[in-house]
Amino acid sequence: MSDDRDSKTDSPTANRATTWAAIAFAAAFSLHGIDHLWRGMAASPPSIMIGGMIQGVFVVAAVVLVLRQHRWASEAAIVVGFGSAALFTYAHLLPTFLPSYQDSFTSGPGINVTWFSWLTAAGEIGTGLVLGYIVLRARLTRRVSSR
Repeated sequence: MSDDRDSKTDSPTANRATTWAAIAFAAAFSLHGIDHLWRGMAASPPSIMIGGMIQGVFVVAAVVLVLRQHRWASEAAIVVGFGSAALFTYAHLLPTFLPSYQDSFTSGPGINVTWFSWLTAAGEIGTGLVLGYIVLRARLTRRVSSR
């Protein structure tokens, strides 16, 4: 086994669930990006667009780590999954507090927001929560079983 993999690997079932959750999250993130393109680049503040690009780097890194079963995969998946869910909830679902840092669907201009916008935002939040939960649960199960 190469030294970048975790020496205490999870069960094959946990690895498979984590892999599918990471792929589903990456797909939801991509669809949400497509929605931003369809809505138009002017529909979101520049900070949202820049934040989304930065988040994309973290999503790709986390998915690659999960697919390679790297020793940092679980930490990356938990942070990216739960962090993305929290940031997307703030950016799209909460009322506008800071217009320069939000693209709220519930208040504010809501430029070109469609059912697809809602679906992709909910999908990204949901798959982020699922990814974080599956990995966190696998880690806790591994910790309990090693005692």
